[in-house]
Amino acid sequence: MLQFVPLLLALALSPTQQSWRSDPIWYDGQAEVAVYECEREVYGAPRHYQASVYTNKENVDPRTSCKSAGEKGLEVFKHHWRERIPTPNYDYDYSTMSYSVAADMTPFKLSMSSHEDCGASLKELWRDEDGRTLWNTSNYFPGGGNRSGKFAQAKNLAFEDALTLALRDYDFEKQPELTLALVPFQRVNIATKLEPLEAHLRYVGKSELELPIGKVQAHELALFDAKGERIAGYWFHAQGAAPWLHVLVQWERPAQKIRARLVSQTRKAYWKRD
Repeated sequence: MLQFVPLLLALALSPTQQSWRSDPIWYDGQAEVAVYECEREVYGAPRHYQASVYTNKENVDPRTSCKSAGEKGLEVFKHHWRERIPTPNYDYDYSTMSYSVAADMTPFKLSMSSHEDCGASLKELWRDEDGRTLWNTSNYFPGGGNRSGKFAQAKNLAFEDALTLALRDYDFEKQPELTLALVPFQRVNIATKLEPLEAHLRYVGKSELELPIGKVQAHELALFDAKGERIAGYWFHAQGAAPWLHVLVQWERPAQKIRARLVSQTRKAYWKRD
């Protein structure tokens, strides 16, 4: 049997906080599609692009870590960032998909692939039936190649790339600080560390933001490394009920000079053909 350590173990989530992921809207046969205007530094210059983020509930087979053939299996939130970043010579394509257990937002799986004219890279992490996290990478850069490993389950384990979804579960009313065992940011085409590192999450406060979708009230969270350096900032819509459901409205990561701001949020069955 799979055993999971809840991501936000230190929190006693209020009914308001829980409602975003138990809302009936997640069973309407559609997905949340959020579009962001983004900026990211590549080759020493800012590159502007749009990211589409698809979030929906589905069932996965714990034995294969893939989507179940039927309605049985472990219920998860699938959260997929799809990015195409233009540069002078060619585009960078990033596909980053996380599975978080719907019942408690425990991290279950992360897959990240990058493609550009020079080659392709792949990184995957997933929970096995003994509760360990296994990982495998393939990278075309010199010194890269194929690597694999595993690590034991850890208290407050989190995939940084899944926090744009998982932190919608944060109890903004209690405003605690959390210590995480954080698998670092994987959305780069070079080899990265996959073992968890100590990180700290802090509630900053509530404020009004001026965004492409207009003025919104948002809760800000800040992520820091063990030395106190800011890793990332997250802003979530203050409204936990549908249609907003604490959706991410702004995100930034200083190391890559990334910034994302919400342009639109809709629901549609994006996989259906007209």
